[in-house]
Amino acid sequence: MTDTKKIKRTASVLFAVASLVLLWFTIQAIRGFVLNTATRHTANIVIFSIGVLIVLSTLVIALVLLFSTRRDETPFNLKNIKRLKAIALLLVVLEPHMLLSQWVLNKYSPIVLSDNITVSVHTSLGGGVFVAGLVVYCIALVFEYGISLQKQVDETL
Repeated sequence: MTDTKKIKRTASVLFAVASLVLLWFTIQAIRGFVLNTATRHTANIVIFSIGVLIVLSTLVIALVLLFSTRRDETPFNLKNIKRLKAIALLLVVLEPHMLLSQWVLNKYSPIVLSDNITVSVHTSLGGGVFVAGLVVYCIALVFEYGISLQKQVDETL
């Protein structure tokens, strides 16, 4: 019983933190979109918008997952596994998007210093987001296996 309370308390704290991150990110995305539409190429705007949608989707699904964990008796249910897999997919997709974003930004909006030196922009995190997505997917598979083991135990009793 106390473990459930700890899980719910932790989920509540993480929910509050993730809500603030989502709010901050949304405000920054709106500011970035307004600035980009005034000064950037159409390809930059499209790539920027897709990236914002990927990150916002990931944050919203994480919030729903944390809210569900806070509300339910156990975090081990099929809906939460689907949410974890969706987060994993979005994280895996984010890394190639960041590489594409880097290419588009350098091609259509190069940063040129006053000495006519061009600076290239690097937006990729070196595969870290991709690996994080794979780790989250593995955790979802562990949860799924745990649910199947719990069903087997329940059926034998």
